[in-house]
Amino acid sequence: MGTIEDKKEIETLLNIVINQIPSYTNMVNSEHWDMNLDDCIFGMVYHSFVAKATNYLNNKLTDTEQETNAESTFQMMNLISEVFNDRLADIKQEIVSALNS
Repeated sequence: MGTIEDKKEIETLLNIVINQIPSYTNMVNSEHWDMNLDDCIFGMVYHSFVAKATNYLNNKLTDTEQETNAESTFQMMNLISEVFNDRLADIKQEIVSALNS
């Protein structure tokens, strides 16, 4: 777990989620909720990305007949966090752009 191929696949999943930001923005804006829209959309992006990336990595473990244990779970979450943190500035910029359009 944690190969270059895995990282590229997870980066692709993050790009898919980032492309959903305008949809999240439209959904949140249409409800007229009294909240910080940036934080709400950021939470939606984070939740969606972690769910997709975890699903991908769990399926890969199953396909390669590796068992899930504390170490593999830690490695998985480390990789997911690393990819997400590397793109924080991009995510925030996309949220700002979507809210201002």
